[in-house]
Amino acid sequence: MTDDDGTDPGRARPGRRGGGLQARWHRASSARRLGTVAAAGLVAAALVVAAGLASQPVYPGGSPADGLVVDELRNLPEAAGWRIEPADLGIAGARPGCVDLRVLASVADDVLVAATTPAGTAATSCADPDAQPDPDASGDRLVRVDPRSGTVRWSIPTSDVSDVVSSAGLGAWVADDGSTAVVGVRGGVDDGSDSATVARVDLETGVVAERRTLADGPVVVLDADDRQVLVETRTGGGGDRGQSFVDGPSRAQVTTLARDDLSRATWQTDLGVDGQAALVGDRVLVVLDGIVTLFDPPARSVLQWVVPLSRDAVPTVDGDLVLVELQDDGRADTPTETAAFRLAGGEAWRRANEGGSPPVVSGGCVLFWERASSTCVDRETGADRWTVTNDPDLGGIPLTGPSTAGQGDDVVLLRTPIPRPGARGSGRVGSDTAADERALLVLDALTGSERARVWAPVEASPVAVSRTVLYLATPARHDSDGDLVAGSVVAHDLADGRELWRLAAGDADVSDLQFWGGTLVAVGDDGAVTQLVDRTRVVD
Repeated sequence: MTDDDGTDPGRARPGRRGGGLQARWHRASSARRLGTVAAAGLVAAALVVAAGLASQPVYPGGSPADGLVVDELRNLPEAAGWRIEPADLGIAGARPGCVDLRVLASVADDVLVAATTPAGTAATSCADPDAQPDPDASGDRLVRVDPRSGTVRWSIPTSDVSDVVSSAGLGAWVADDGSTAVVGVRGGVDDGSDSATVARVDLETGVVAERRTLADGPVVVLDADDRQVLVETRTGGGGDRGQSFVDGPSRAQVTTLARDDLSRATWQTDLGVDGQAALVGDRVLVVLDGIVTLFDPPARSVLQWVVPLSRDAVPTVDGDLVLVELQDDGRADTPTETAAFRLAGGEAWRRANEGGSPPVVSGGCVLFWERASSTCVDRETGADRWTVTNDPDLGGIPLTGPSTAGQGDDVVLLRTPIPRPGARGSGRVGSDTAADERALLVLDALTGSERARVWAPVEASPVAVSRTVLYLATPARHDSDGDLVAGSVVAHDLADGRELWRLAAGDADVSDLQFWGGTLVAVGDDGAVTQLVDRTRVVD
């Protein structure tokens, strides 16, 4: 312990006579010494209690909206938890720096992890297209892990479920009871991971229960529920396809497959060039040529919402609510509206959307934003709850994203263009300076009141929320000098926004930091995974 000037209070300071308290102690009587000890003990205890109360975190009520409980890491976490070796994951023999781990889905408290091992040898880079696989490497794997205990339940080769060259584009859709997962290439992925295969995996054992290769060519999985799997195939699009040159725009066709029998197609339709499709409840929502249609494949029923839909609109689906963008007269330069439809009862409400961007549902709010404000609209009624204003001269609009893992329904996270006070200069993105930081607001979802203001780099994204901590992640980037800066995880107190700690990948042999479920892990350069824990315990 030191005083403010850096000296040890138990030692004499330069220029002072030492031993004053010590001399008085030796001259005091035994009774006085005991009284002094007792009084000092009471004072020390009071100081400890006061300090504890001052630093005691504020705990919110309720549970996270997604049911995922995230570890409470209020102090700099250490690699002191469980450790999983590459051999446990089934990727023994992978070269250092040639391992990529990614969580595909949650299975109750467990996670499904895709382990990708790009080709590489001692003489070639992992990114070298001419690299030959290491003969001792195990190849890509699909792994089920319990992130609380570090138990690897099973590991299977990716080749058992898919014919993709790289598993980086794979996704998994888990049944509500956690019994099976549908595995296939995710929609919207454009990394060359073409595959015509869709598989169903028994999550208890890792056994591939069924694998189907579609004859129509490369297929992506748009979504899956407990009853059906929605897949999309595309034809055309120009370019060299095998032995022939295909001309014309790409056209999409969507098909539903029975989840318990992937060989059985239950319904199919053509989306043309720019149609959209999604699973909503037990039905398929199709947006095509200004018309929203709900298909129920097993029942062969059709419900159409004939509205002036914006041609390039992508519907936002939240439970039984579907939000679509409307165009008043079909012209791109006219103001749009957002209409909310209920699956059972048609249109619920509509609202002007002058910002033109699709709304986001968070904390029971449907959030709309414009250049000068962000407005929370009640999800159920469409009535305005609150509006947060913004200086239009700041050159940006507030933005929000989908709810973060562990986030409760009582909180809305709103990114703003508000710069840190006192920061000078515009700051370059990735410059890691105060001028590069913007305010991320933690708002009360019911009232819009500001609970905390977090200052973070513009590229930082919320990745998890525990009871009292907001975790932000920054991707790997280049600084103002062009040097590569590793990604990091930064923890902020939800009560006041202050930074609690930061941890950067690239330290020691750590190549990546990830949340596996609610557990923060460090991925080593060789693929080893270690749980990061907070050794300090806070009593509720």
